[in-house]
Amino acid sequence: MIAICNSSPLIALLSIEGINILSQLFKKVIIPEAVYREVFISKIGHEDLNKAQFLEVKRVKDKKLVKLLRMQLDYGESEVIALALEQEINRVIIDDKQARKIAEELGLKVIGTLGVLILAKEKQIIKEVRPLILTMMEKINFRISKAVLNRALEILGEEII
Repeated sequence: MIAICNSSPLIALLSIEGINILSQLFKKVIIPEAVYREVFISKIGHEDLNKAQFLEVKRVKDKKLVKLLRMQLDYGESEVIALALEQEINRVIIDDKQARKIAEELGLKVIGTLGVLILAKEKQIIKEVRPLILTMMEKINFRISKAVLNRALEILGEEII
């Protein structure tokens, strides 16, 4: 399975030194140039990003679509959606609520950082989701609805927050 990833999930995973979680879930993860720049500017784990063999940086060709999406989204999210459509890759990793909604309306399958961690736990790549989310919250001010997080933790059999 191949996915196209936005900067927020990458930064979140880099903050917990968990970028390799993606390599165990996906055959390849593609990031648009705008996402690469956003992650590089964040200065969080960009060395790990550059070493990740499973990551591929690609340029979006459909600039008109990016411009149209930019009316509602930031560059990274716009390029993720545009690249997914032009490469005919239907899986995107995005956290932003508005971007997720638009991606789904365009027929893309969306997963976020929490979803990646849930999948990782289900595949026994990680033992627990809770401590990783708490670390993300502490290190990078990762934002997630308490209700959504607690529901996921409850389903996973982990202590709620």
